[in-house]
Amino acid sequence: MNIQTSNVVVRRTSPLAITALIVTALLLGCGKSVEPKPTATDSGKVRTELNVGYSLLYQQADGIPKMKWILMFKDKGKELDQTTTGMMEYYKQLAASMEQLAAKNPALRLDAVTMPEILVDTRKAIGVDMAKDFAPLVGNTGHEFERELVLMFYNALDEQRHLVGVMIEREPESGLKSFLEKTKTQLEGKRGKLEELLNRRYFKR
Repeated sequence: MNIQTSNVVVRRTSPLAITALIVTALLLGCGKSVEPKPTATDSGKVRTELNVGYSLLYQQADGIPKMKWILMFKDKGKELDQTTTGMMEYYKQLAASMEQLAAKNPALRLDAVTMPEILVDTRKAIGVDMAKDFAPLVGNTGHEFERELVLMFYNALDEQRHLVGVMIEREPESGLKSFLEKTKTQLEGKRGKLEELLNRRYFKR
């Protein structure tokens, strides 16, 4: 199955603007204006890189549940409604778990800058465009809307499972490595279910 990646983002204050803002924070993890502390040691450099990964994963996990404010105004079939509700609940739990991990591990940060400002702005511009498809009342509806929504979740899971896979190889702390391995298994399981749904309902009609 050939699935095109669609990165999503957001901005403003009309329903369209709110949609854009949520979609940006949701999948792109634009980061905050807190720079990682520089360090001269190899272990410090690895931790700085890992904290970028943890921050990106956390920002997405924290943002995705906010999609309920978009989806509550869109007509969805029962299966898709259950799927998206389950996804948002999973990410809500993931964000909470990461907050607990950070509280127990002072070296772990969830507020690192995750990408250059120019890339953040570029993705926001893409998100403003894509938000038109998801906006309540004026956005896409029916089969087209459902397919784009499932693809958005699918693409997020695909990026996240690769991110976590790279982090596992670099994470020296056994407890954090176990968390990442568990998370990778969960992300891959959910991605597999979405791939099956895409094939069954949206790409093989």
